[in-house]
Amino acid sequence: MTKRSASISLAAAGALLLLSGCGSSGGADEYGTEKRALTVHAGDKFTLKVPANPELGQNWYLAEPEPDARLVKYRGKRTEEEGGGGLIGAGDGTQYFDFTALEKGSATVRLLHCPMGSCRSGTESGKPLPSASVTGTASVSPFPTATSTPDDRPAFFVYTITIR
Repeated sequence: MTKRSASISLAAAGALLLLSGCGSSGGADEYGTEKRALTVHAGDKFTLKVPANPELGQNWYLAEPEPDARLVKYRGKRTEEEGGGGLIGAGDGTQYFDFTALEKGSATVRLLHCPMGSCRSGTESGKPLPSASVTGTASVSPFPTATSTPDDRPAFFVYTITIR
């Protein structure tokens, strides 16, 4: 290998490293379901990124109680779907919950994972559905807090956001 080709290879590797740091959410840090204790700085934008396939009824909702509005501003939810070749439900997808950290403190963000339409039908609410009890009276059936990755059961994913 000549010095010239080595220099070109080194420059190409450096450019690749530089580009790999670019994100699709306008500079916001993205966090998946594997890390639920986050530290951000006041003024930072951050995104909770979760796997979903809304065409098959798999959705996520910002659950109640919503995060403290003095500490965290919810900027909205968006969905991206990949692949599938035009077939309904054949591709994978991702839902993004965008936030801005406002001031120092600690906030809790709860996302409700609802596989196959198991939580809601037609409404975007993080409230648990009432369900019939053994006695025939309606009772609220809370969903468990997830301790691992999403599966085929509804569960809350609780994120603790520390703002410095």
